[in-house]
Amino acid sequence: MTYYKRESETLVLSAAGTSPGTGWVATTVQNAMNYARTNGLTLVLLSGVFSTGALNVDTATGSGKTLTMRAAVAGAATLRFTGGSYLLQVNGIHDVSISGVAFDGQNAAISDGSNQAGLVRFQNCTGFNLAGCKVTRSTKTGVVALAAARGTVADCAIDNCSVGVLVYNSRVDVIHNRIITCANNGVYVWREPAGGGVQYDGSTIIDNVIADIATAGGGTGQNGNGIVVYRALGVKASGNTISDVQYSCIRFNASGAAQITGNHCISARECSIFVEATTPGLNLDGAVLADNIIEQAGDGIKVVNLGLYSDGIARRIAISSNHIRHITKNTINDPGYSPTITNACGIQVEGLCVLTGNMIEDAAGFGIVLGTNEATYDLLATGNLIHASVTGIGCSNNASAGRISIVGNVVSGATNGSIVPVAFNGASFYRVGSTELANTADSQTGNVYLGNNRGY
Repeated sequence: MTYYKRESETLVLSAAGTSPGTGWVATTVQNAMNYARTNGLTLVLLSGVFSTGALNVDTATGSGKTLTMRAAVAGAATLRFTGGSYLLQVNGIHDVSISGVAFDGQNAAISDGSNQAGLVRFQNCTGFNLAGCKVTRSTKTGVVALAAARGTVADCAIDNCSVGVLVYNSRVDVIHNRIITCANNGVYVWREPAGGGVQYDGSTIIDNVIADIATAGGGTGQNGNGIVVYRALGVKASGNTISDVQYSCIRFNASGAAQITGNHCISARECSIFVEATTPGLNLDGAVLADNIIEQAGDGIKVVNLGLYSDGIARRIAISSNHIRHITKNTINDPGYSPTITNACGIQVEGLCVLTGNMIEDAAGFGIVLGTNEATYDLLATGNLIHASVTGIGCSNNASAGRISIVGNVVSGATNGSIVPVAFNGASFYRVGSTELANTADSQTGNVYLGNNRGY
Protein backbone atom coordinates (compact mmCIF):
# COMPACT_ATOMS: atom_id res chain seq x y z
CA MET A 1 0.00 0.00 0.00
CA THR A 2 0.88 3.66 -0.31
CA TYR A 3 -0.16 6.37 2.13
CA TYR A 4 0.21 10.13 2.20
CA LYS A 5 0.06 12.74 4.92
CA ARG A 6 0.21 16.52 4.61
CA GLU A 7 2.79 18.17 6.83
CA SER A 8 3.02 21.94 6.46
CA GLU A 9 4.36 22.62 2.93
CA THR A 10 5.08 18.98 2.13
CA LEU A 11 3.14 15.89 1.25
CA VAL A 12 4.86 12.86 2.72
CA LEU A 13 4.46 9.54 0.91
CA SER A 14 4.99 6.21 2.66
CA ALA A 15 5.26 2.69 1.25
CA ALA A 16 4.16 1.13 4.53
CA GLY A 17 2.28 -2.17 4.40
CA THR A 18 -0.38 -0.81 6.75
CA SER A 19 -1.42 2.69 7.75
CA PRO A 20 1.38 4.44 9.67
CA GLY A 21 -1.23 6.01 11.97
CA THR A 22 -3.63 8.92 12.37
CA GLY A 23 -3.86 11.32 9.47
CA TRP A 24 -2.46 9.00 6.81
CA VAL A 25 -4.58 8.47 3.72
CA ALA A 26 -4.41 5.41 1.46
CA THR A 27 -3.61 6.46 -2.09
CA THR A 28 -1.63 5.70 -5.24
CA VAL A 29 1.61 7.34 -6.28
CA GLN A 30 -0.20 9.07 -9.15
CA ASN A 31 -2.91 10.46 -6.88
CA ALA A 32 -0.32 11.67 -4.39
CA MET A 33 1.56 13.47 -7.16
CA ASN A 34 -1.67 15.08 -8.34
CA TYR A 35 -2.60 16.23 -4.83
CA ALA A 36 0.86 17.67 -4.18
CA ARG A 37 0.86 19.58 -7.46
CA THR A 38 -2.69 20.92 -7.04
CA ASN A 39 -1.89 22.23 -3.58
CA GLY A 40 1.62 23.52 -4.32
CA LEU A 41 3.29 21.02 -1.99
CA THR A 42 6.67 19.30 -2.23
CA LEU A 43 6.18 15.56 -2.52
CA VAL A 44 8.60 13.78 -0.17
CA LEU A 45 9.08 10.03 -0.55
CA LEU A 46 10.03 8.15 2.59
CA SER A 47 12.46 5.23 2.32
CA GLY A 48 10.96 2.17 0.68
CA VAL A 49 9.79 0.71 -2.62
CA PHE A 50 6.76 2.16 -4.42
CA SER A 51 5.59 -0.21 -7.15
CA THR A 52 3.71 1.58 -9.89
CA GLY A 53 2.78 1.68 -13.53
CA ALA A 54 3.05 4.76 -15.74
CA LEU A 55 3.08 8.09 -13.88
CA ASN A 56 2.09 11.31 -15.64
CA VAL A 57 2.90 14.92 -14.93
CA ASP A 58 0.96 16.78 -17.60
CA THR A 59 -1.71 19.42 -18.14
CA ALA A 60 -4.51 16.90 -17.49
CA THR A 61 -3.26 16.02 -13.99
CA GLY A 62 -2.42 17.98 -10.84
CA SER A 63 -4.32 21.05 -12.06
CA GLY A 64 -1.58 21.46 -14.65
CA LYS A 65 0.84 22.74 -12.00
CA THR A 66 4.53 21.93 -11.61
CA LEU A 67 6.01 19.18 -9.46
CA THR A 68 8.77 19.19 -6.87
CA MET A 69 9.57 15.67 -5.71
CA ARG A 70 12.42 14.41 -3.57
CA ALA A 71 13.45 11.45 -1.45
CA ALA A 72 13.60 12.03 2.29
CA VAL A 73 16.89 10.10 2.19
CA ALA A 74 18.68 10.32 -1.13
CA GLY A 75 18.64 6.98 -2.94
CA ALA A 76 16.47 5.23 -0.36
CA ALA A 77 13.08 5.75 -2.06
CA THR A 78 12.50 3.65 -5.18
CA LEU A 79 9.78 3.93 -7.80
CA ARG A 80 9.59 0.41 -9.23
CA PHE A 81 8.14 -0.10 -12.70
CA THR A 82 5.33 -2.63 -13.09
CA GLY A 83 4.67 -2.06 -16.79
CA GLY A 84 3.47 0.47 -19.34
CA SER A 85 4.92 2.93 -21.84
CA TYR A 86 7.22 4.51 -19.24
CA LEU A 87 7.67 4.83 -15.51
CA LEU A 88 7.46 8.64 -15.37
CA GLN A 89 6.59 11.13 -18.08
CA VAL A 90 6.62 14.91 -17.73
CA ASN A 91 4.77 16.44 -20.66
CA GLY A 92 4.22 20.18 -21.11
CA ILE A 93 4.86 21.06 -17.45
CA HIS A 94 7.79 23.39 -16.80
CA ASP A 95 10.27 23.73 -13.93
CA VAL A 96 9.78 20.20 -12.63
CA SER A 97 12.38 19.22 -10.02
CA ILE A 98 13.10 15.62 -8.98
CA SER A 99 15.95 14.72 -6.63
CA GLY A 100 17.29 11.69 -4.79
CA VAL A 101 14.73 9.21 -6.16
CA ALA A 102 15.60 5.81 -7.62
CA PHE A 103 13.77 4.65 -10.75
CA ASP A 104 13.95 0.87 -11.21
CA GLY A 105 12.71 -0.55 -14.51
CA GLN A 106 13.16 -4.16 -13.31
CA ASN A 107 14.08 -5.03 -16.92
CA ALA A 108 10.34 -5.11 -17.58
CA ALA A 109 9.11 -4.57 -21.13
CA ILE A 110 8.37 -0.96 -22.07
CA SER A 111 5.37 -0.98 -24.38
CA ASP A 112 6.34 2.17 -26.29
CA GLY A 113 7.93 0.93 -29.52
CA SER A 114 9.38 4.28 -30.65
CA ASN A 115 13.09 5.19 -30.75
CA GLN A 116 12.40 7.72 -28.01
CA ALA A 117 11.04 5.20 -25.52
CA GLY A 118 12.51 5.35 -22.04
CA LEU A 119 11.96 4.85 -18.33
CA VAL A 120 11.93 8.57 -17.41
CA ARG A 121 10.80 11.03 -20.10
CA PHE A 122 10.67 14.81 -20.31
CA GLN A 123 8.96 16.34 -23.32
CA ASN A 124 7.76 19.76 -24.41
CA CYS A 125 8.93 21.29 -21.13
CA THR A 126 11.62 23.71 -19.97
CA GLY A 127 13.57 24.07 -16.75
CA PHE A 128 13.37 20.42 -15.68
CA ASN A 129 15.99 19.24 -13.19
CA LEU A 130 16.73 15.58 -12.49
CA ALA A 131 19.39 15.56 -9.79
CA GLY A 132 21.00 12.92 -7.62
CA CYS A 133 18.69 10.19 -8.88
CA LYS A 134 19.33 6.57 -9.79
CA VAL A 135 17.93 5.15 -13.03
CA THR A 136 18.46 1.44 -13.55
CA ARG A 137 17.36 -1.67 -15.43
CA SER A 138 15.55 -0.05 -18.35
CA THR A 139 15.09 -2.23 -21.42
CA LYS A 140 15.16 0.99 -23.43
CA THR A 141 16.67 4.39 -22.59
CA GLY A 142 17.09 5.47 -18.99
CA VAL A 143 16.36 9.21 -19.30
CA VAL A 144 14.85 10.76 -22.45
CA ALA A 145 14.36 14.43 -23.34
CA LEU A 146 12.33 15.11 -26.47
CA ALA A 147 10.02 17.57 -28.21
CA ALA A 148 12.06 20.70 -27.42
CA ALA A 149 12.59 19.82 -23.77
CA ARG A 150 15.24 21.88 -21.97
CA GLY A 151 16.76 21.05 -18.63
CA THR A 152 19.47 19.33 -16.62
CA VAL A 153 20.40 15.77 -15.72
CA ALA A 154 23.03 16.03 -13.00
CA ASP A 155 24.75 13.86 -10.39
CA CYS A 156 22.69 10.81 -11.33
CA ALA A 157 23.70 7.14 -11.40
CA ILE A 158 22.41 5.48 -14.57
CA ASP A 159 23.15 1.84 -15.29
CA ASN A 160 21.95 -1.29 -17.05
CA CYS A 161 19.91 0.55 -19.68
CA SER A 162 19.95 0.28 -23.46
CA VAL A 163 21.02 3.95 -23.68
CA GLY A 164 21.82 6.02 -20.63
CA VAL A 165 20.55 9.45 -21.71
CA LEU A 166 18.88 10.36 -25.02
CA VAL A 167 18.54 14.03 -25.95
CA TYR A 168 16.22 14.10 -28.97
CA ASN A 169 15.41 17.43 -30.63
CA SER A 170 16.01 19.00 -27.22
CA ARG A 171 18.70 20.85 -25.28
CA VAL A 172 20.00 19.31 -22.06
CA ASP A 173 22.99 19.76 -19.78
CA VAL A 174 24.20 16.27 -18.86
CA ILE A 175 26.57 16.97 -15.99
CA HIS A 176 28.54 14.90 -13.48
CA ASN A 177 26.63 11.66 -13.93
CA ARG A 178 27.86 8.06 -13.67
CA ILE A 179 26.59 6.14 -16.68
CA ILE A 180 27.74 2.53 -16.85
CA THR A 181 26.90 -0.87 -18.33
CA CYS A 182 24.68 0.24 -21.19
CA ALA A 183 23.77 -2.13 -24.00
CA ASN A 184 24.22 0.41 -26.83
CA ASN A 185 25.26 3.99 -25.99
CA GLY A 186 26.00 6.15 -22.98
CA VAL A 187 24.77 9.63 -23.99
CA TYR A 188 23.09 10.17 -27.37
CA VAL A 189 22.28 13.67 -28.70
CA TRP A 190 20.15 13.46 -31.84
CA ARG A 191 18.51 16.10 -34.01
CA GLU A 192 15.91 15.12 -36.57
CA PRO A 193 14.43 18.40 -37.83
CA ALA A 194 11.55 18.46 -40.29
CA GLY A 195 12.92 18.23 -43.81
CA GLY A 196 16.27 16.85 -42.65
CA GLY A 197 19.44 18.91 -42.35
CA VAL A 198 21.45 19.93 -39.31
CA GLN A 199 20.24 22.30 -36.58
CA TYR A 200 21.70 24.11 -33.59
CA ASP A 201 21.43 22.14 -30.36
CA GLY A 202 23.78 23.50 -27.70
CA SER A 203 23.58 20.59 -25.26
CA THR A 204 26.54 20.09 -22.93
CA ILE A 205 27.99 16.77 -21.75
CA ILE A 206 30.39 17.63 -18.97
CA ASP A 207 32.33 15.80 -16.24
CA ASN A 208 30.51 12.48 -16.57
CA VAL A 209 31.94 9.02 -15.93
CA ILE A 210 30.85 6.68 -18.73
CA ALA A 211 31.98 3.06 -18.86
CA ASP A 212 31.25 -0.43 -20.16
CA ILE A 213 29.25 0.33 -23.30
CA ALA A 214 28.30 -2.64 -25.50
CA THR A 215 26.82 -2.84 -28.98
CA ALA A 216 23.82 -5.12 -28.52
CA GLY A 217 21.90 -3.37 -31.30
CA GLY A 218 24.59 -4.17 -33.86
CA GLY A 219 25.76 -1.86 -36.63
CA THR A 220 29.18 -0.49 -37.51
CA GLY A 221 29.33 2.47 -35.16
CA GLN A 222 25.74 3.51 -34.47
CA ASN A 223 26.01 1.70 -31.16
CA GLY A 224 28.82 1.00 -28.73
CA ASN A 225 29.78 4.63 -28.00
CA GLY A 226 30.25 6.55 -24.78
CA ILE A 227 28.99 9.80 -26.31
CA VAL A 228 27.44 10.00 -29.77
CA VAL A 229 26.14 13.22 -31.37
CA TYR A 230 24.17 13.20 -34.63
CA ARG A 231 23.09 16.23 -36.72
CA ALA A 232 23.37 18.58 -33.74
CA LEU A 233 25.40 21.82 -33.87
CA GLY A 234 27.17 23.43 -30.95
CA VAL A 235 27.40 20.44 -28.61
CA LYS A 236 30.16 20.46 -26.00
CA ALA A 237 31.71 17.25 -24.62
CA SER A 238 34.20 18.25 -21.97
CA GLY A 239 35.91 16.74 -18.94
CA ASN A 240 34.36 13.30 -19.30
CA THR A 241 36.09 10.05 -18.33
CA ILE A 242 35.03 7.33 -20.76
CA SER A 243 36.27 3.75 -20.76
CA ASP A 244 35.67 0.28 -22.16
CA VAL A 245 33.54 1.01 -25.22
CA GLN A 246 33.05 -1.25 -28.23
CA TYR A 247 33.30 1.55 -30.80
CA SER A 248 34.15 5.16 -29.86
CA CYS A 249 34.50 7.00 -26.60
CA ILE A 250 33.23 10.12 -28.41
CA ARG A 251 31.61 10.12 -31.86
CA PHE A 252 30.32 13.26 -33.63
CA ASN A 253 28.48 12.69 -36.93
CA ALA A 254 27.40 15.73 -39.01
CA SER A 255 27.59 17.81 -35.83
CA GLY A 256 29.76 20.88 -36.31
CA ALA A 257 30.63 23.87 -34.12
CA ALA A 258 31.71 21.15 -31.70
CA GLN A 259 33.93 21.36 -28.63
CA ILE A 260 35.56 18.09 -27.60
CA THR A 261 37.98 19.07 -24.87
CA GLY A 262 39.67 17.73 -21.77
CA ASN A 263 38.23 14.22 -21.92
CA HIS A 264 40.03 11.09 -20.70
CA CYS A 265 39.32 8.24 -23.11
CA ILE A 266 40.44 4.73 -22.18
CA SER A 267 40.06 1.47 -24.08
CA ALA A 268 38.04 1.99 -27.24
CA ARG A 269 37.92 -1.09 -29.44
CA GLU A 270 37.60 1.05 -32.60
CA CYS A 271 38.47 4.79 -32.73
CA SER A 272 38.58 6.77 -29.50
CA ILE A 273 37.40 10.15 -30.88
CA PHE A 274 35.66 9.91 -34.26
CA VAL A 275 34.59 13.02 -36.21
CA GLU A 276 32.67 12.17 -39.37
CA ALA A 277 30.00 13.14 -41.91
CA THR A 278 28.67 9.91 -43.37
CA THR A 279 25.66 11.14 -45.37
CA PRO A 280 25.64 13.36 -48.52
CA GLY A 281 24.46 16.85 -47.63
CA LEU A 282 24.93 16.33 -43.90
CA ASN A 283 28.29 17.98 -43.21
CA LEU A 284 30.42 18.66 -40.17
CA ASP A 285 31.81 22.19 -40.34
CA GLY A 286 34.05 23.30 -37.49
CA ALA A 287 35.29 21.60 -34.33
CA VAL A 288 37.92 21.95 -31.63
CA LEU A 289 39.53 18.76 -30.31
CA ALA A 290 41.90 19.80 -27.56
CA ASP A 291 43.56 18.61 -24.36
CA ASN A 292 42.16 15.09 -24.51
CA ILE A 293 44.01 12.09 -23.08
CA ILE A 294 43.57 8.96 -25.19
CA GLU A 295 44.86 5.55 -24.14
CA GLN A 296 44.39 2.06 -25.55
CA ALA A 297 42.40 2.32 -28.77
CA GLY A 298 42.27 0.88 -32.27
CA ASP A 299 42.74 4.44 -33.58
CA GLY A 300 43.20 7.65 -31.65
CA ILE A 301 41.47 10.55 -33.46
CA LYS A 302 39.90 10.30 -36.92
CA VAL A 303 38.46 13.19 -38.95
CA VAL A 304 37.09 11.64 -42.13
CA ASN A 305 34.76 12.17 -45.13
CA LEU A 306 35.33 14.68 -47.93
CA GLY A 307 32.33 14.02 -50.15
CA LEU A 308 33.93 11.51 -52.51
CA TYR A 309 32.19 8.26 -51.64
CA SER A 310 28.48 8.99 -51.08
CA ASP A 311 29.33 10.76 -47.85
CA GLY A 312 29.31 14.28 -46.45
CA ILE A 313 32.17 16.66 -45.73
CA ALA A 314 33.98 17.09 -42.42
CA ARG A 315 36.22 20.17 -42.39
CA ARG A 316 37.69 23.08 -40.42
CA ILE A 317 38.95 21.10 -37.42
CA ALA A 318 41.60 22.24 -34.92
CA ILE A 319 43.33 19.35 -33.13
CA SER A 320 45.71 20.48 -30.41
CA SER A 321 47.51 19.41 -27.23
CA ASN A 322 46.10 15.90 -27.15
CA HIS A 323 48.07 13.09 -25.47
CA ILE A 324 47.65 9.78 -27.32
CA ARG A 325 49.32 6.48 -26.51
CA HIS A 326 49.03 2.69 -26.87
CA ILE A 327 47.22 2.61 -30.21
CA THR A 328 46.94 -0.97 -31.43
CA LYS A 329 45.60 -2.99 -34.34
CA ASN A 330 42.31 -4.33 -32.99
CA THR A 331 40.20 -6.97 -34.70
CA ILE A 332 36.52 -6.11 -35.25
CA ASN A 333 34.53 -8.94 -36.80
CA ASP A 334 31.10 -7.34 -36.49
CA PRO A 335 28.77 -7.97 -39.48
CA GLY A 336 29.28 -5.32 -42.17
CA TYR A 337 32.39 -3.83 -40.61
CA SER A 338 35.30 -3.36 -43.03
CA PRO A 339 38.23 -3.57 -42.82
CA THR A 340 38.18 -5.96 -39.89
CA ILE A 341 41.40 -4.65 -38.34
CA THR A 342 41.86 -1.05 -37.19
CA ASN A 343 44.70 1.01 -38.65
CA ALA A 344 46.26 1.93 -35.30
CA CYS A 345 46.88 5.57 -36.27
CA GLY A 346 47.28 8.23 -33.61
CA ILE A 347 45.57 10.97 -35.67
CA GLN A 348 44.09 10.80 -39.16
CA VAL A 349 42.77 13.86 -41.02
CA GLU A 350 41.60 14.59 -44.56
CA GLY A 351 40.87 18.26 -45.31
CA LEU A 352 41.21 21.76 -43.80
CA CYS A 353 42.62 20.68 -40.45
CA VAL A 354 45.32 22.05 -38.15
CA LEU A 355 47.30 19.69 -35.89
CA THR A 356 49.49 21.33 -33.32
CA GLY A 357 51.18 20.39 -30.06
CA ASN A 358 49.93 16.81 -29.98
CA MET A 359 51.98 14.07 -28.31
CA ILE A 360 51.65 10.55 -29.71
CA GLU A 361 53.44 7.50 -28.35
CA ASP A 362 53.36 3.83 -29.27
CA ALA A 363 51.10 3.80 -32.32
CA ALA A 364 51.33 0.43 -34.09
CA GLY A 365 50.52 2.13 -37.41
CA PHE A 366 51.21 5.79 -38.19
CA GLY A 367 51.50 8.48 -35.57
CA ILE A 368 49.79 10.97 -37.91
CA VAL A 369 48.21 10.47 -41.34
CA LEU A 370 47.73 13.64 -43.39
CA GLY A 371 45.28 12.86 -46.18
CA THR A 372 44.57 9.64 -48.05
CA ASN A 373 43.05 10.58 -51.41
CA GLU A 374 42.61 13.29 -54.08
CA ALA A 375 40.23 15.29 -51.88
CA THR A 376 43.01 16.04 -49.37
CA TYR A 377 43.64 19.79 -49.02
CA ASP A 378 44.96 22.50 -46.68
CA LEU A 379 46.43 20.42 -43.88
CA LEU A 380 48.91 21.86 -41.40
CA ALA A 381 50.89 19.76 -38.89
CA THR A 382 53.21 21.76 -36.68
CA GLY A 383 54.87 21.29 -33.32
CA ASN A 384 53.77 17.69 -32.84
CA LEU A 385 55.90 15.06 -31.08
CA ILE A 386 55.66 11.41 -32.14
CA HIS A 387 57.60 8.85 -30.13
CA ALA A 388 58.13 5.11 -30.49
CA SER A 389 55.53 4.59 -33.20
CA VAL A 390 56.06 2.29 -36.17
CA THR A 391 55.80 5.17 -38.67
CA GLY A 392 55.87 8.83 -37.75
CA ILE A 393 53.96 11.06 -40.18
CA GLY A 394 52.44 9.91 -43.46
CA CYS A 395 51.36 12.44 -46.09
CA SER A 396 49.15 11.64 -49.09
CA ASN A 397 51.09 10.88 -52.26
CA ASN A 398 47.99 11.16 -54.45
CA ALA A 399 48.85 13.25 -57.51
CA SER A 400 45.61 15.24 -57.16
CA ALA A 401 45.90 15.90 -53.42
CA GLY A 402 45.90 19.51 -52.22
CA ARG A 403 48.56 21.25 -50.18
CA ILE A 404 49.97 19.83 -46.96
CA SER A 405 52.38 21.71 -44.68
CA ILE A 406 54.55 19.75 -42.22
CA VAL A 407 56.58 22.16 -40.11
CA GLY A 408 58.56 21.91 -36.88
CA ASN A 409 57.58 18.37 -35.87
CA VAL A 410 59.76 15.85 -34.04
CA VAL A 411 59.61 12.09 -34.69
CA SER A 412 61.73 9.77 -32.57
CA GLY A 413 62.06 6.01 -32.58
CA ALA A 414 60.01 5.31 -35.71
CA THR A 415 61.09 2.02 -37.27
CA ASN A 416 59.38 2.51 -40.66
CA GLY A 417 60.22 6.11 -41.47
CA SER A 418 59.78 9.46 -39.76
CA ILE A 419 57.98 11.51 -42.44
CA VAL A 420 57.00 9.53 -45.54
CA PRO A 421 54.52 9.40 -48.44
CA VAL A 422 51.47 7.28 -47.64
CA ALA A 423 48.66 5.57 -49.55
CA PHE A 424 45.58 3.58 -48.65
CA ASN A 425 44.70 0.25 -50.27
CA GLY A 426 41.11 0.04 -49.02
CA ALA A 427 42.07 -1.78 -45.85
CA SER A 428 45.19 -0.15 -44.42
CA PHE A 429 47.66 2.69 -44.80
CA TYR A 430 51.09 1.87 -46.12
CA ARG A 431 54.33 3.67 -46.79
CA VAL A 432 55.03 4.39 -50.45
CA GLY A 433 58.61 3.85 -51.63
CA SER A 434 61.69 4.60 -49.57
CA THR A 435 61.63 8.40 -49.56
CA GLU A 436 62.35 9.94 -46.15
CA LEU A 437 61.22 13.56 -45.82
CA ALA A 438 62.40 14.33 -42.28
CA ASN A 439 65.64 16.26 -41.74
CA THR A 440 65.48 17.77 -45.22
CA ALA A 441 65.97 21.43 -45.91
CA ASP A 442 62.87 23.59 -46.14
CA SER A 443 61.34 22.54 -49.43
CA GLN A 444 58.26 21.99 -51.54
CA THR A 445 57.92 18.42 -52.79
CA GLY A 446 54.83 18.20 -54.98
CA ASN A 447 51.88 19.11 -52.80
CA VAL A 448 53.89 18.85 -49.56
CA TYR A 449 55.77 21.73 -47.92
CA LEU A 450 58.38 20.67 -45.35
CA GLY A 451 60.24 22.81 -42.85
CA ASN A 452 62.40 22.33 -39.78
CA ASN A 453 61.25 18.78 -38.96
CA ARG A 454 63.45 16.31 -37.10
CA GLY A 455 63.47 12.56 -37.29
CA TYR A 456 65.84 10.31 -35.33
